Amino acid sequence: MLDERPFTAKRPVGVDATGPDSVAAQRTWAKVWIVHGLLWLALIAYCWTMWVVSGDFTPNTLGRGQEPTWYVIVVRCVEVIFGIFITGWILWHFVIGPKLRTGRFSFDGLFFLAGWLMFFQEPWIDWTTYQFQYATTFVNFGSWLPHIPGWSSGNGQLIPVPMVYFTAYLWMCAMSGYAGSRYMAHQRRNDPSRSIFRLITQTFAVMVVGDIVVELIMTRTGLISYSSTIPALTLFAGTDHQFPLYEPLSWPGTFIILSCLHFFRDDRGRSWPERGIDKLKFKREGAKTFARFCAIAGAAQLAILIAFNIPYSFYALHSGPMPKAHIERAWRNGGVCGPTTAFNCPDPKLPISRQSAPDRPELLPERHR
Repeated sequence: MLDERPFTAKRPVGVDATGPDSVAAQRTWAKVWIVHGLLWLALIAYCWTMWVVSGDFTPNTLGRGQEPTWYVIVVRCVEVIFGIFITGWILWHFVIGPKLRTGRFSFDGLFFLAGWLMFFQEPWIDWTTYQFQYATTFVNFGSWLPHIPGWSSGNGQLIPVPMVYFTAYLWMCAMSGYAGSRYMAHQRRNDPSRSIFRLITQTFAVMVVGDIVVELIMTRTGLISYSSTIPALTLFAGTDHQFPLYEPLSWPGTFIILSCLHFFRDDRGRSWPERGIDKLKFKREGAKTFARFCAIAGAAQLAILIAFNIPYSFYALHSGPMPKAHIERAWRNGGVCGPTTAFNCPDPKLPISRQSAPDRPELLPERHR
């Protein structure tokens, strides 16, 4: 029996309710969620296809070899342990194994695959300014950012998005959402009368603590870098390991939405974007499963967009100057911004650089002029 509980109570039996047809309303909302998810999948397919065929699908290796040896070792360990072994275990345990045993995808399988596709929005934090850096040390193929309609910041194709962070959306995002859901189920078992508000807030608080610990380790080791932050709201401001205090609102905010998506399911095991899909007619079971995946994937994309990327677009407008180390270390900057490139790095004393208006157009790669 599922531990999950719906947000709303069922209508009392025997009550002759008036108003709109509830079944028709559920069908309509199911169609909305399906189409919404399908549009996200279409955008992902378009951007990633254009990334490959345009020639931007190219490793950015600028400065590679200049990093400390210990850093290279850490990066390779992350790529092997997390990118291969932990990713393989998750895919087998939640996606492939259940599919082979039952002949169909489980809810968990669809949930983890939907979480995986959230990687599409991973580098969107740099939409306005180059406020988040990776390193060319990682296995990377640049990024697809310039092919997103409306993309703003310059040299987006050079941002070296690590391929191991593609897998991170299985073992970081989807797994955090799953773990949060299981924690909510644990709370409900221990206290069946616990309110929804407390379930969510207590789980969110645990996520915040965990996020602070993990992110401080990652910024200190250079696995990620917040290269432009709001100085007054930043720990270690001006250093190469500065950490914005508003960050623990964004990732945990994304995770808690995913946890609610996983936890609050009806008696058929359907999450809130899936409800009503069972009332639609499909010629094949596979089509119905794909419709469910579209609905879940669309909800996952909304989670990271609302909780993470939209807030960071606002933070970028108020961020301070990029620390000198992030500009001068080629293996960190990747040639995206700086005096030797076509675009200025973030600095409140300078106008925000735009892809459409490079600061030094003569330094643009020839095919991007």
